[in-house]
Amino acid sequence: MKALIIAGLSLVLATGCSSGDVVKIGHQPTSEQTILAHMLQQVIQGNSDLKAELVGGLGATPVVLKAMQNNDIQISAVRYVGTDLTSSLGLEEFSKDPQEAFELVKNGVAEKFDELWFPSYGFDNTYVFTVRQELADKHNLKTISDLAPIAKDLSLGTDSSWLERPNDGYQAFKQDYSISFGKTTPMDIGLVYKAVDSGEVDIVLAYSTDSRLKEYGLATLEDDKHFFPPYGASPVVRKDTLKQYPQLEEVINKLTGKIDTKTMTALNYKADIEKKDPAEIAREFLLEQGLIQK
Repeated sequence: MKALIIAGLSLVLATGCSSGDVVKIGHQPTSEQTILAHMLQQVIQGNSDLKAELVGGLGATPVVLKAMQNNDIQISAVRYVGTDLTSSLGLEEFSKDPQEAFELVKNGVAEKFDELWFPSYGFDNTYVFTVRQELADKHNLKTISDLAPIAKDLSLGTDSSWLERPNDGYQAFKQDYSISFGKTTPMDIGLVYKAVDSGEVDIVLAYSTDSRLKEYGLATLEDDKHFFPPYGASPVVRKDTLKQYPQLEEVINKLTGKIDTKTMTALNYKADIEKKDPAEIAREFLLEQGLIQK
């Protein structure tokens, strides 16, 4: 019995020491979040003595937030400015200036959750109006404002929620841009890419880093009036974890500004279309950037 107790205590102590050197990175099940979670894991393990474990499949943002609060995970692989402003902070109105919105969410999650919102990876995953390249070339479409002369002749495909949202939905869009489309067709966001490519609709509201933009060779239009909220993508870390492992901040910041929208779209394409392993996609990118060693 004495031997068993000693063995049990030894096991507990050993487990405690081991878990103290491990940080857990949570992510949602999208290719984008999975790739970035692997990047964080590899850059942490390649530049510190810490081990990093991935906790995937967390579902919607509230699940990630709860896991962070419960300390089930210490790092959110990716959080988006606009999403947190409305979800975790519950704001209905806020500045659409990217820097002001960033400061607002950074200060808000620090005060409310004692978490550090890191600088952006370098890209936004926001809404973008998207057309076939031939239509963009024909009418010289570069920005949303360029749509004004032809919008009445265009059919728009978009998820139904955007048509109904009060602050950044269709009604507010029509006021800000003075643009109304000839026809609007509600559809699942996953179907809009094929719909515009096939000519079922002329223009769709898509996501800026979706791999299907590259797959179908679609053209995206600049939001020149900054109508859509900024959705800059950043990792978020519990502050008590950073106090325990201060080296983490410098290591994670190695990814700051390294991934622009075009790059993230290409990385998503490798996972979604070419079916490459997200861990290998992350490794190849980090090696190219000199952020880890072979």
